[in-house]
Amino acid sequence: MDHNVWNQLTQQQRLILKFWLPPLVSGLLAFMLLAFVGETPLIRSGGLAVVIVGVALALRRMGAVLSVIGGLTLCLSPAFWSQTGGGQGEPATIVIAVTAAALAVGIATGVSQRPYIGLGVGVIIFVALFFSQIGTPRSLRLTAFVTGWLFYLIIDMLLLTNPHPEDDVPPLLLDRPLAEGASLVRPYHTLGILLLFGIGIINDPLLTLLAPSVVLALLLARTQLPLWYWALLTIIVLLGIRGIVADYLVGQSYLLVMDRWRDASRWLIEVRVVLRQFGIVGVLLAVLGLARMARWYAPLGIVTLLAYAAYTFFGLVWIGPRREALLLPLFIIQVLWMTYAVFTLSEWIKRAAALRQRAIQIAVQCSYALLPAALLLNIINL
Repeated sequence: MDHNVWNQLTQQQRLILKFWLPPLVSGLLAFMLLAFVGETPLIRSGGLAVVIVGVALALRRMGAVLSVIGGLTLCLSPAFWSQTGGGQGEPATIVIAVTAAALAVGIATGVSQRPYIGLGVGVIIFVALFFSQIGTPRSLRLTAFVTGWLFYLIIDMLLLTNPHPEDDVPPLLLDRPLAEGASLVRPYHTLGILLLFGIGIINDPLLTLLAPSVVLALLLARTQLPLWYWALLTIIVLLGIRGIVADYLVGQSYLLVMDRWRDASRWLIEVRVVLRQFGIVGVLLAVLGLARMARWYAPLGIVTLLAYAAYTFFGLVWIGPRREALLLPLFIIQVLWMTYAVFTLSEWIKRAAALRQRAIQIAVQCSYALLPAALLLNIINL
């Protein structure tokens, strides 16, 4: 960026730009990999890249380097990579989605006077229209989008409202000084969570498995939400439960065997599915990351563990096809834990080093790139 342009930006604008740039870089790299290595149509590659941007945003507070690498790690995992390929989408659908999103951005920005709220509403509307038209019912790509961005909002909200005493990270997206005693929870947190969760459950009721985590995150944020908010959230959850009963417990009851979780062979299958994504190194990093997160950021550790447990149980009782793809939210959580483990290790090593602490920290974080590199080599059969 030109030095004069950078100097003209306010401190808040610089913070926002520095916050968003690494996730956008991760999304751009993912787009290139999906389009040129995965031979995925450009429009679909763009939609999947938006998913990676959301996940990278969720990792952003761990550092720019880890944000980019963590996003690429998810992109190259077998479960996510299975969404590559396919035919071209309808141009008319794309035009309609872009037009509707642009109008939403203009209206939301004008009403709220907050450009980031307008942008967020526009992205959600575009993705909802885009995937609902060119995708299939229960679109896995839309589920991935909702999960990635939902966890970004939850993580951002919990880290702002439940910071560790040693944290010095400012609320990057606050656009005005807070009055004393004011809540750090912003409208883009609560409204975004409600909107994304609703879209996700309409697309696939299986996302209702995240309901306990969503409710717990809102409670742990210690903010007073209006009655209508809880009423809408309750309606969404009830619709999701109804969908699970109709689509899975009744419509596909032969594929959902509720007592299979007690079968040891099912646990072995589940372990193999997890190992296939990131290997034993990924599992060890995830365990370390969860253990450290549960101690350092207990609310976030509890919320993510609850979501992981819900999808683990589903994986144990589901004997149908597309197991890995349906468990994609579980792998997004695992990437979060893995990335936090690398962040923790880099902090420990930096403190132990006598000289060049910053360089050593970056070197440790960059070593994390060996994992997506290995996944990429496996994809191209090298």
